[in-house]
Amino acid sequence: MSLAAHMLAHCALVAVLAPLVVLARPVNRVLELFSPARRERTLRWLASRPIALLTSPPVAWSSFVATQLAFHVTGLYDSALDDPLVDAVAHVLYVSTALLFWEVAIGSALPRRLTGLGPALYLLLAMPVVDLSAAWLMANGEAGAGAAMVAGMTPLGVAAALSAWRFARAEEARAGLEGTT
Repeated sequence: MSLAAHMLAHCALVAVLAPLVVLARPVNRVLELFSPARRERTLRWLASRPIALLTSPPVAWSSFVATQLAFHVTGLYDSALDDPLVDAVAHVLYVSTALLFWEVAIGSALPRRLTGLGPALYLLLAMPVVDLSAAWLMANGEAGAGAAMVAGMTPLGVAAALSAWRFARAEEARAGLEGTT
């Protein structure tokens, strides 16, 4: 598999599959299956201080972009190509940090902390940082892989635009302007 195809696969994992999983609301679905007592315990655990810290917007955002930068800008990517264990750890980190990142941006399993334009800004601010990885690849002779990464991360921009549109529509409705144009 070419490096460009590999980058597209990584992008599909973190920018397409992860948000789709979050939108499917698996935590909510599992909670519906629990007994009331177990559901209450699980909800308390989800609201615990360690989980709140892990899922705070700055931590989730930083974890996501740091994972992207660490594996694409340092020698970790080359190590992952040579060592199946490093490759497995890389994929676990890609998926777990992407799920946290998207849960904070668009999810419902955890208490919402981003409101208003917060989700749109959260997503938009991740784009240039992740694009540094693509620029690094391009600067190091992997133009196809860098271009694939930029294209593959387009869903972040689409999600940011949709989030901003949703906010604008809610503001119009709140102001009584809906349907007046």
